[in-house]
Formats: sequence, C-alpha cells, structure tokens
Amino acid sequence: MVKKIFAILRSLKLTAVLIGYFIITSAVSTFIPQKNSLEGPQPRFFSSPAFLIPVVLFFINLLSCTVFRFRRELKKSKPNFGPDLLHGGLLLFIIAAFLSGFNRIDGSITLSKGQQAILPNGSIIFLDGLEYVQDENGRPQAWKSYLSVIQDREVAIESYPLEVNHPLKVGGFSLYQYSYGVNSEGEYTVLRAVWDPGYAMVVIALFICAAGICITLFVKMKNFHQGRQRPNFQGE
Repeated sequence: MVKKIFAILRSLKLTAVLIGYFIITSAVSTFIPQKNSLEGPQPRFFSSPAFLIPVVLFFINLLSCTVFRFRRELKKSKPNFGPDLLHGGLLLFIIAAFLSGFNRIDGSITLSKGQQAILPNGSIIFLDGLEYVQDENGRPQAWKSYLSVIQDREVAIESYPLEVNHPLKVGGFSLYQYSYGVNSEGEYTVLRAVWDPGYAMVVIALFICAAGICITLFVKMKNFHQGRQRPNFQGE
C-alpha cells in the first residue's frame, strides 16, 4: 500500500497534471478582480487554497521523484546527480517562496525633512534632506533622500543618498526610494521598507539549479561524444 502511494506521488503523470493546472489557473487568474497593495495589484488566487494546496502537492511530488532517482543513481557506477541538484534547487525555491509569502514585511514610510521613523527591528531612520534633480530641459531626472540611521543610540549611517535602484540595507531591511511629492507642508519622500526572509534562500536555490543544469548538460554531451567515438565492428 505504501509503495503504491509513493508510486502515485512520484508519478510523472501527476507532475504533468499539476504543471498544466498551474499554467491554466495562472492565466485565468489574470481576469479575477485584484486587491491593491504597495507593490500594485496582486492576484488573490496566489494566496488562496486553490493555489497553495496544489503547490504543496507538487512539492511532495518533486521530493518523491528526487528521493527515488537519487537512490537509483547511488547504485550506478557512473551516477549523474545533475538532475537531482536541479530538483533540490527547485524544492529549496518552493520553501523560500513560502517563507517570503507568509513572513515578508513590506510597508511604506512617508517622511518630510527632519522627521524620523522606527523600523520593526528598532532602527531609527532620520531624513536629513531631499534633493530633486532635473535635466537641462527641466524634466525630472532623479530624486534623492538623504537618510541617517541610528542603531543602539549611535549613528550607524550618516546622510546616505537613497535613490531609485540604490537601496539601503538596515539590519535585514531594505529601504527603497519609492516616491516623491510636494504638499502644503513642503517636500516629502515615500520610502519602501522590505524584509524578505526567503530572499537569500532564493539566490542559493538559483545557484543550485544552475549547477544542476550545467552538470546535466556536461554529462549528456560527454555521453554523446563517447557514443560517436565508439568503433563500429559491423560490416558495411
């Protein structure tokens, strides 16, 4: 009974069905009403049981395939662990996605010159000043927020020029220049603070997947060339 269940869980048919389900439902979800967040419209589908349960099932399917194949390769004289590394990277990627999806902190901070805000880790962000840069035609070119960071009652970072594509790392948080504007009180900046516990794991998973792909291709090419170099003893 256990062997039958294991065979079903590692079935390639189940893999194909799940992948097909993800493709179809992801396409259909684009027509489902969205909810707004700091990052923009987000599909409700990707946080619903209709998506999460198949992802867990796909994780179990992939894990079962990986364990079965790895045990089989161990018995060979010349094993190829490239696909196993690729599968392991994908498994790690799924785990990282769940970590980010359920634990990620993502919020906005609006500050005017001289104001401050406290991050969840206790770091104090102080806005020293703002700089709005225009090109020679008067069009907006960049805006900068000069930030100082106070940690443990000491200035850890002083007047860091935060701008688009140049984030600031503060104790696990990443601060991004998100927006800029002017109101009745003067200029203000909108920062985006992000803490993503799965980010490092995603990077590691990508490297593992890349290593698995490279090893798999290397072994395939090696076997291909060895096959072409074998002597032909059959009569012409």
